Amino acid sequence: MKNLRKQKINMLLTAIVICISVVAVGVVYTPKILKMDMKVVETGSMSPTIKPYSLIYIKPYDNFEDYRVGDIVTFTDNYQQKSFTHRIVEVDEQTQSFVTKGDANEENDLGKISAEYAQGKVEVTIPYLGYFVKFLRYTAVKVVIAIIYVAWAAIEIELFMAERKKAND
Repeated sequence: MKNLRKQKINMLLTAIVICISVVAVGVVYTPKILKMDMKVVETGSMSPTIKPYSLIYIKPYDNFEDYRVGDIVTFTDNYQQKSFTHRIVEVDEQTQSFVTKGDANEENDLGKISAEYAQGKVEVTIPYLGYFVKFLRYTAVKVVIAIIYVAWAAIEIELFMAERKKAND
């Protein structure tokens, strides 16, 4: 009876470990393989196109000519020391800069943004997965996940040893 309960707990922990591992590996390594950056959009300025806490993958482009009106681009704002993601609504080829606007905003962003501050175009958007990514950044969550992995490994070892002992008897 006790062994059956351990096996059920082990199956549950195995499912949790596999799910966490697959999502974490997919989220972290997919953009690296595709040579993209990953960010979480935290505001609703691009709604409904990009919902708050969507995960976005950004493909960098070196040439100004690769950017066009309508592209959704992530920029670095040097004044606020953070990134933002908005749509290009105007391209100024002479100054190699853009005018941008959030889809949910009534007006364009103030001023032109030099292309040198563009991190790249948004190529992939996964709604709401940003909540999971943000959640994983908390130390307490990392500790809980580590405990789940250790508990899973301990039960696996104990079940393996019990089976081995049973086979030897």
